[in-house]
This record gives sequence, structure tokens and C-alpha cells, in this order.
Amino acid sequence: MSGYEGLPLKLSGDLELERLFGGEVEERSGLLANGARALATGDFADGLLQDMCREGHTIKGTARMMGFSAVSDAGKLLEDAWRELRDGEQNPDQALADALEALSLELLPALAADPATGTPALAEGMRAVRQAMRGDAIPLDQPPTKTVSEPSDLGGLLGTLDSEGFGETIRVNAAALFRLINEICSLRVDAEALYGAVEQVEDSIDDRAELAVSMTTLTDLIATAEKAVVDVQDRAVDLAAAPLSDITSTYPQFVRYLARKAGKDVRFEIIGDHHRVDRQVIERLSDPLRHLLVNAINHGVELPAEREALGKPPTATLAVGFDVVDHRLTISVEDDGSGIDWGAVREMATQQGLLDEPDSGDLDALRGVLFSPHFSTAQPGELVGDGTGLATVAEAVEALHGTLVLKSESGSGTRLTITVPTSHALQDAVIIRAAGQMWGIPEIAVIDRVPIDGAEFVETPSRTEMFWNGTTIPVTSFAETVGLRALGQPTSVLVVSSPVGPVGFSVEEDLGRRQVAARELGPVLDGVPHLTGAALLGGGDIVVLVDAAKLAERTRKVPDPDAPRRRVFIVDDSRGARQVVGGALGSAGFEVDLAGSPTEALSVLAEQEFDAIVVDYVLPTMDGATLVARVRDLGITAPIVVLSGAATVEDQEKALAAGANAYLDKDDVREGALATLLRELIE
Repeated sequence: MSGYEGLPLKLSGDLELERLFGGEVEERSGLLANGARALATGDFADGLLQDMCREGHTIKGTARMMGFSAVSDAGKLLEDAWRELRDGEQNPDQALADALEALSLELLPALAADPATGTPALAEGMRAVRQAMRGDAIPLDQPPTKTVSEPSDLGGLLGTLDSEGFGETIRVNAAALFRLINEICSLRVDAEALYGAVEQVEDSIDDRAELAVSMTTLTDLIATAEKAVVDVQDRAVDLAAAPLSDITSTYPQFVRYLARKAGKDVRFEIIGDHHRVDRQVIERLSDPLRHLLVNAINHGVELPAEREALGKPPTATLAVGFDVVDHRLTISVEDDGSGIDWGAVREMATQQGLLDEPDSGDLDALRGVLFSPHFSTAQPGELVGDGTGLATVAEAVEALHGTLVLKSESGSGTRLTITVPTSHALQDAVIIRAAGQMWGIPEIAVIDRVPIDGAEFVETPSRTEMFWNGTTIPVTSFAETVGLRALGQPTSVLVVSSPVGPVGFSVEEDLGRRQVAARELGPVLDGVPHLTGAALLGGGDIVVLVDAAKLAERTRKVPDPDAPRRRVFIVDDSRGARQVVGGALGSAGFEVDLAGSPTEALSVLAEQEFDAIVVDYVLPTMDGATLVARVRDLGITAPIVVLSGAATVEDQEKALAAGANAYLDKDDVREGALATLLRELIE
């Protein structure tokens, strides 16, 4: 009997398919284990590393299709490890070879366990591979081809959270898929040409004339490769795109129904719904746009008799327009109705205690109130909801890192404009430096960038303002608004758009526009609503992404940067994890210090005191439990929280026994926020 027979593969209900899957895992895991043994001896043929990448990739995809997510995750880790070996980013040492072999041999037994978690041995094998990849590798038969720097990803915990957003299945156009495959194959050829050009540069290093020619060739090839990468990116993004008509096709019938129920006569127009955008963007906007149509008919346009009495045509006009320019989708919803009754808004907001200064004529504050949950100036009825409609719109726009602008004129109508990226994953961001780290603000929200020397400020009793476009707008320090201390002098002011109107933020350095791949970090940032996620830049740099609308709201209650703050010490060998968790905790009101290794951490802790300590379990020279024990040996009693993206029960017990106060794996983090837990432990 072969190894896979008798395993409880019952996810698909197709016994033949399950038998084939089990056999494939048995065969490919054996090939991966043999490859690891060959790696240990250094006796392997050309092409082995690429073959092993392919085996891991196949297991990852097939296991995911069959519903075995734990085996799929292990396949992805094997693929990543072999790819780094192939590309010279890892050195083939004995520890890594042994870990790869052990993990490969655990794939088949994991098919008999819970598909979501696998076996404890599988989890332990994955942790061992990660540790070996992070360790100081010693080559078996040759000097290293590339120095391995500290991990530049978002760390095990954050990476695991992020991966949950990519489990959906969507239909794609087969022709477009094959065009993408062809582009990728061409890109591989370009990469090989680049490798050859680099070798040519190395060979001509002593001949200046020949070196100049080689460098010109290399520069041309890089430009060609860059264009090819952009083409591949565009084709890949287009695979997940769909026409906006997928959601607008039902709008005319929907509007006719609403108008008939409300006793109103409405002419409805749709313009530009032929544009294609990311399906995730379309799905996020579908319900909010319907809310806006309901709102326009219920609250905006008047009854025919009322319109005629006002000298208007009895038939109202409601229009929805779409336009795509430079990776931005702009949506306008406009009616020619009565406009917003700001007096009624102020009266209701005052009754509900939503205005800090009820007698103020601040229109920006009233705009913000309109998008508050459950706010409405009308009584609920058959066509009037509970006031959640506009709040739903604001939440959807914020989730897509977009902007929302409302303009309404009494008697003339209302226009609401939404601007969001056409892709949920890719967005253009203005990168700034403030409070000692980099931040990203969606470029959609940045409407002006003013050098500090060219700005004209005026002090009012309540805030600093800046003259801009014929009016004055509030200006505050970006660092202080997110709850941190500015470390340098501001050099420019970024003017951002928000539902409460334009707001200026002074920043220490404007680093320009970059297209970034955004990563949502979910509950890690709970309690810090003005942060939305993180993005990787070249060279391993990380930017924390900011929600401009939430940040603008926060300017009304800027934290006191000089107020006492609890000190938290973060120990993580991933630079990305340190920056993201540090930025989130800093914005949540903590003063944060960072360390990248146990050695560095112990040195700092021997000299400084902290209110709490956060430790990654997987560290390069000792695990988190060992570090916790060493910290307790120093007589330090501050609460310690251990984090891990690949936790086992044994890991948790070991960390708690060593003196940790709490151990959070990915499931625990989804249930609560790190900042909240730290406050509870400190108090």
C-alpha cells in the first residue's frame, strides 16, 4: 500500500481526485526531500534549484485548490526557500538543508490532520525552515554570492494576517491569462540578459573604455526590463478587472422603482460605466452607490409640484458619472434637487451631541457629521433608513484609500464626488518622512504640496491656519497628529482633501510619489483608525499607510506630544515588522523603542526601563522564550507580550513558563488589538 492510501481526504467528495492528489503529494514531497539531501552534500545537477522551486509551487497551488491550507502554506515556504537559494539570496548550509528535508517529509502525514492547521510537526518544520533562512548561513562549497541582510518583509505575524485577503477565486479571461504568461516568459529572457550584462561589467572592470560600453548596455537592458515589468503588472491587474456596468446595469430599474414609490419624476443618466477596474473595488462600491441613489431620491429631489412652484422642471435629473485617469476612478453622483438643509443638520447634530461647538458656523464640521453612523434629519420610514447610508459610503471610500468631496447649494442640488484607485492592491502614495520613519498618504488625497518657505501662516485662538487658494485652512504637524514627536524642522506642507474640507500637514521631508503594493494589517492596527496598513519599498524599506480622512478628523483633537507616554520596547528581527508595529503603537499613544536582535535587546534592557516589552518568538540566535527568560533573569518585571505568526502549543507554553504575560498568535490578534492588551497589562 502506498503512503497516501487510507488518508482521510474527504474535502472534495471526488475519491479519484483525492487519490490523485495524495499520490502527487507523496511523489513531490519525496523529490523535495531528495533535493534537500543533494543540497547538503553539494552534489547536485544544474537545474535542481529551479526544479525544487517548481515542486514547491505545485504543492502550494494544488493543496490550496483541494482545501488543505496548511499544506499549501508549507508548499509556499518551500518554494520561497528554494527560490532564494536559486537566486543567491540564501547560502546552502547544513541547517537549512536539514530543515527543508524535514518539512518535505511532513507534507504527506499532514494530509491526515486538520486541513487548516496540519500536524504539530508540520508547524514545527515550517518554523525550523524560517529560522534556518534567518540564520547566519555558512556555504557548503563556495563563498556567498550575496550578503543576506535582515528580513525586509512584514514579518511572520504580519505577513500571515496579510495573506488572508488573497484567498478568493475569480474568473479570468483565458486569452488575457496566456498573454500574461507570454509577457512573463519574455521577462525571464530579459532577466537572463541582465545577468549576462552584469557579468560583462565585472569582466571589464579594469578596462575603462570597455567598462563604459558595458555600463551603457546594462543601462539599456534595465530600461527594457523596467518597461516589461510595468507591462506585466498592468496585464496582471487587468486580469482581476471588470466593467463598471456589472453593477450599474440594474440602476435604471432601481431608480424607477424608488421614484415611483416616492411619487417623484426622475430622469436618470449613467455615463462612463464601460471603464474596467479591479473587481474588489467594484464590489466595495456597489452597495454604497445604491445608498447614494436612495439618498438622492428620498432627500434630494423634490416632488413635481414642489419643483414647479420653485420654477424648476417637474422632472428631476439624477446622474452618475465614471471616469478613469492615471489609475484613478472618479465617480460623481449629482442631482438638481433642493440641496442640503444645513440648518436642520446643525439642529439634529446639536441634539445628538455631535458638535463640539453647537453655535459655530463651521461648515466643515457639519459635513463630517453627515457621514456619522445613524445620523439623519428625517424620520425612518419605508424608503428612509436609519442613517447608516452615508456612513457606509464613507467607510467604503476609506477602505479603498480614496477621497470623498461633498458640495451642496440650497435650491440647486448636491454633488458628491468619490475618487479611489482603480486597483485595490496597487496605489500611488506620496511618501513622507516624519517622527523618524516613512509614511505614505494616498496621492488621491493630496491636492497640493507647499514648500514651508512659501507658506503664509496665521495664528488663531484655537489653531494655526495657512492661506491657501483664497481662503484659510487648518495646519498641524503630521508627527504630532499621529501622536508622535517631530524630530526635525518641517520643510513642506501637504494639503489633503477630506470630508471635513482641506487640511494641511507640515512634514519633515517630502520624498515624492511612489506606486506601492498596499498590505492590510487588520486588527494589529485596531484602535488606530488613521492607519490603514503598510507597503514594501525597494531595499527593504517599509512605509506605514495613513488614511487622510481619519487623519483630518484627528486634527480637531491633536494629542499633546509632551504628555507623559508609556514606553514600549519591540524586539523583532524583521525591519518591516518593527516599523509597522512601532508606528501603530506610537500612534496609539506609546513611546516606542526598537531592537533587531536578542543581543541588542539585552544590551538596551540592561540600561533602560520600559513599561512593556513586545517580543517576536522567531529570532535569529535564540527563540522568544529563551529571550524572555534572559530578560526575567535581569530582574525586569515589566509585562512581556510574545508574538508569532507560526505558533504551536509548545511554543506558547514555553514562552509563558519563561515569564511572558501573554502570547498572541495570528488568531488571538484577530480577536483583539495589541495596543489594548498592552494598556491592560501596564495598568
